[in-house]
Amino acid sequence: MDHPFSHRRTSPAPDSPSVGPKTINLSIAERQCICASWEKASTQSDIGCELVARLLNDNRTRFRALLECKSGSFLGSGNYTTEDVNGMKRARSVADGVNCFFNKVISKLMDTNYVEEIQDLSLQLGAMHFRMKVWFQAENWLCVKNCLLDSVVSALLKDVKGTYVICGGLKKVQTVEKHTTHAWFKFVQFIIQNMKKGFLAEALNSDSHQPPKTECASPCSSAKESRSAKKAIAFAMCSGRPEKPTGMADGLAPMSS
Repeated sequence: MDHPFSHRRTSPAPDSPSVGPKTINLSIAERQCICASWEKASTQSDIGCELVARLLNDNRTRFRALLECKSGSFLGSGNYTTEDVNGMKRARSVADGVNCFFNKVISKLMDTNYVEEIQDLSLQLGAMHFRMKVWFQAENWLCVKNCLLDSVVSALLKDVKGTYVICGGLKKVQTVEKHTTHAWFKFVQFIIQNMKKGFLAEALNSDSHQPPKTECASPCSSAKESRSAKKAIAFAMCSGRPEKPTGMADGLAPMSS
């Protein structure tokens, strides 16, 4: 049985992939803002569902290919809505996982040791992506981060800020305060950074003779290919280049607790 990711780390070196940023640099006011805006956004929209729809419509995330691999159904190239997501069992499951994860990490924001708690949860989530063979390139992480931020801001924009006189006429202007978007950017950036570190640490620590759980047929069908994958990941970490081992497929795993 796997132990929690945080319990398996033993005095890593400062540049180890299991070590994330020491702090999110969020003030108390910013943490309160994130908590309040998440509650508000969640009442305006299903954030997880919005995120999944955006990922399905952004070909760079390769999320649609992952769902096709899991379900065995061809999803096509249409524009997907939240209603479509609700109609797909696997996509809906991922959306629920997203909501569950963010409800959990946001509930930690006002704790004294919130940085460590959120870091550990993010590391665990990143490690889970590797164990489920959900491989990410640098561009995939960036797309997920941007889609998530867009989903939150979009939900907040559904609440009209006010009405202003523009060019002699009344116009409703929807805005989100800059300090809110800035706080969310730092928060999501911290989570994604630690997910990446958890993913890479799990890749380097995994046993090549015991393939991890897979969502789809494993692209690394032999120990030799698995070792090759690890070498490519290690090279990417040292060089900073988003190298991708041959045969790896991109996608997104359920963001569950």
